[in-house]
Amino acid sequence: MRTRNKITMISRQGDNPSVDFQRLEAALREDFPHWEVEVLCYEFHTSIAKKVGYLGHVFTQMRHIATSRLIVLDTYCIPVSVLRHKRELRVLQMWHALGSLKKFGYSILDVGEGSSSETARAMRMHRNYDAVLTSAEPCRIPFAEAFDTPVEKVYAAPLPRVDVLRDPAWRADRRAALLEAFPELATGKNVLFAPTFHKGQRFAADELHKYFARSGYNLIAKPHPVALRGDDVIAQRYRSFTAFEFLAIADYLVTDYSSIMFEAGVADVPVFVFAPDLEQYTKDRNFYIDFVQEMPGPISKSFDGLLADLEADTGDRTAIREFTRKYVEVPAAGATSEIVRIARELIEGAGA
Repeated sequence: MRTRNKITMISRQGDNPSVDFQRLEAALREDFPHWEVEVLCYEFHTSIAKKVGYLGHVFTQMRHIATSRLIVLDTYCIPVSVLRHKRELRVLQMWHALGSLKKFGYSILDVGEGSSSETARAMRMHRNYDAVLTSAEPCRIPFAEAFDTPVEKVYAAPLPRVDVLRDPAWRADRRAALLEAFPELATGKNVLFAPTFHKGQRFAADELHKYFARSGYNLIAKPHPVALRGDDVIAQRYRSFTAFEFLAIADYLVTDYSSIMFEAGVADVPVFVFAPDLEQYTKDRNFYIDFVQEMPGPISKSFDGLLADLEADTGDRTAIREFTRKYVEVPAAGATSEIVRIARELIEGAGA
């Protein structure tokens, strides 16, 4: 197939483009006005049927990869890593999470939640990348380790969602939409509860809602999509909006080990950590940072402890702001513009 002036963006994080892909696609179309920009999104974790369907989608990916000059990814892509490609093709891995918090990829091979070395070799996990993006200088070495790539290929360039979170107009628009959909959030303190995905662990959204409602808090339960249960009434009620959007109305974020804490920091929302299984999680997954020492908010291991921490909040945002400045470096021109600059550098380096 003939290579064209074309950029293809590929994700398996959802069936529709994320806010990062939407923002970047618009910027790429503006900066490359005479190029094609294709966006391929297919989420296959939710059912057996989706996993079977993904096999067919891989052939669609292969066709677009074969005719593109640049591929932009936000997760692992089988044909990008497994196949050999034309010399003029460049691959930009922007990943889907801010910061370097919990370990992943090559950092946890053969450990706890990590993949096996055999699987990594067979699937050529995270191979063929020309550039990997992360959100700040302190995250470059951890990402180089996670992707098993030279640190020189890792750029400090945060995701486009950072520009969105810093946009007052977007925050006002989302807040208005959320209050229209959920008028009960107009009174009381709103607690966004967004933990990471734990294999085999039940998400206790309804129990938490009842517990905190007695103290005047509105619990907005946002489990990982893979962990969403049909019998969790509260989580189902809020499923039509993303955790990212709820940051526009949250007074507090409660999470365990999710990178959403970096997004909360950008939005200036204080973070409270609920981690009853911290010791076990550290053993099974572990972190790139000193978790206990660096958390920008208190760590609790019980509902009672979490409620006490919320009640003791003084409104001081120093810790979350320092944490965010360290792990999310926003370029002067904005996060999205920096990614477009890197994309152009890759394309021009390939002789396009």
